Amino acid sequence: MLNLTGLALTPGAQRSWWLREALERDPGQACPPLDRDTTTDVVIVGGGFTGLWTAYFLSLARPELGITVLEQDICGGGPSGRNGGFASGWWDELDGLVLLYGADAAVRACRAISASIGAIGGFCAEHSIDAWYGRAGYVFAATSPAHERIVAQVVRSAREADVAEELHELNPAEVQARCASPAFRGGAFMRDGAQVQPARLVRGLRRVVLERGVTIHENTAVERLDGSAAVAAGGRVTAKHTVLAVNAWATAWPQLNARIVAWSSYIVMTAPAPDLLKAIGWTGGELISDLRTSLRYFRTTPDGRIAFGGGGGRARRRIDDAFTHDTRAVTETAEGFRLMFPSFAEVPIEDAWGGPIDVSPTHLPTFGRLEGQNVYYATGYTGNGEAPSHLAGRVLADLVTGADSDVVRLPMVNARPRPFPPEPLRSLGAAVVRRAMIAKETAEERGGKPGFIASQLARTPRRLGYLLGPD
Repeated sequence: MLNLTGLALTPGAQRSWWLREALERDPGQACPPLDRDTTTDVVIVGGGFTGLWTAYFLSLARPELGITVLEQDICGGGPSGRNGGFASGWWDELDGLVLLYGADAAVRACRAISASIGAIGGFCAEHSIDAWYGRAGYVFAATSPAHERIVAQVVRSAREADVAEELHELNPAEVQARCASPAFRGGAFMRDGAQVQPARLVRGLRRVVLERGVTIHENTAVERLDGSAAVAAGGRVTAKHTVLAVNAWATAWPQLNARIVAWSSYIVMTAPAPDLLKAIGWTGGELISDLRTSLRYFRTTPDGRIAFGGGGGRARRRIDDAFTHDTRAVTETAEGFRLMFPSFAEVPIEDAWGGPIDVSPTHLPTFGRLEGQNVYYATGYTGNGEAPSHLAGRVLADLVTGADSDVVRLPMVNARPRPFPPEPLRSLGAAVVRRAMIAKETAEERGGKPGFIASQLARTPRRLGYLLGPD
């Protein structure tokens, strides 16, 4: 048990605050487990954002298709129902995108994500989904001199790509005007940033695809693909096309496991404190994060809470309870919150939850079709899947139907990033490097000098050719 401000929190003991709130408001119609063999045109493994957006866009493009979604839990029971609710752009990722794909392709990719951010808001309005959508932009707050150098680089990259209007520098006073924290120095502002209540969105999306005739079987864990069939304990679904939309659970799929490593990310949620939010000037609804590799990200809610997340959890080979029951990760996340918001010292932290995310070698996702197979995938969101999963749904639907569209020509479609090393080296190395990154950045944030070993280990991924961690 973990005790924070007098409240006992047991991470993993219950679903995220987001999902509980959404289910209490509307549990939705039942989607019983698969209990027989059946056939369909497209079977989608995974009922989170990627799987459901793919089903939605397929149903729009080809209403006559039979579409079946198989979800091991309930729709939204994984990352889609517990993430921070950040629908944010890629303009801060321009360095990596340009390095991978060139300047023109990088800007096209960023524009596509921008379109998805707006389209999510339009979808919510069209289908009466009150997902608290608000497009107020994204603040990157530097908390150390090292972060100020990162700000200068991302701003320079935007200027060099001739998109300076998308991301620009903020001086310390401008950062404080948006959110007054003694931890914040200068920063940057990105226009592309919208917050949502992620579980309300995924459950609303579930309702819409059911209304469009899509079949969903929840509590149906797919064990393997057997030729053209997805095999679960209760039956087989044979299909012409298969979509793998499994996020971090791709580590268990031989078709995808070299493409990701699973890390964990945790969120703590405060009690409502709207007057204190007004006192620090954080009333505009902006998304905010620091610039650590082990990112800390935070946003507000309509009733005046702060949801504060941190990516400092574990890296492991197998998805198990260590990803959801990590009291150390909750403690570190809560400590980060207290550091940044000391004026909230008397505000209780009422909830905490976490789980795995799928980290890619490039810090960016890829979408595509497995060579020689009618199997399609989206993987590697690296904790930023809210808007990219919408784009992934469009891409995967067009790949399945053979549509010749702009989105299937985006550079991350059928891209082949450098694979991670085989297990167990992959997860063991990731765990060691992750802790080194945290140690390095914590020392810098406290005004100290990072230890030599931690600094060297933190830079290892870049030296091996991966776009992860500090340079």
